Amino acid sequence: MARVQPVLTPSELDLVDQMAELTRSKRTDVIKSALAVSHWFVRQALVGATVVARRPTGEEVALETPELAALEAKGNRLSPEELGLLAKQLASAADPVAAARIKERLTRGFYGV
Repeated sequence: MARVQPVLTPSELDLVDQMAELTRSKRTDVIKSALAVSHWFVRQALVGATVVARRPTGEEVALETPELAALEAKGNRLSPEELGLLAKQLASAADPVAAARIKERLTRGFYGV
């Protein structure tokens, strides 16, 4: 049986080496685990599942497939009045983190995502 070796960039190889050192495991085990996680994530995305991700700010966000988001989007669109209120809040927001949240809410409300 032929062995398939993934093509990794030098920075990816460094990350594999660091993870192997941290977990005290073999490089091949680190790569197998990464492939298993990648496979799981793709499988979840294809079946329309919701995957929760954490932003650098610590906020958790639900990632969804386009098909699932399109089905739910019909009830998530904001009215022009609601969009206008969000735009005013965005214009008056002093905190960059709050402004980013309002901007994302405005975008999601506009597209119904």
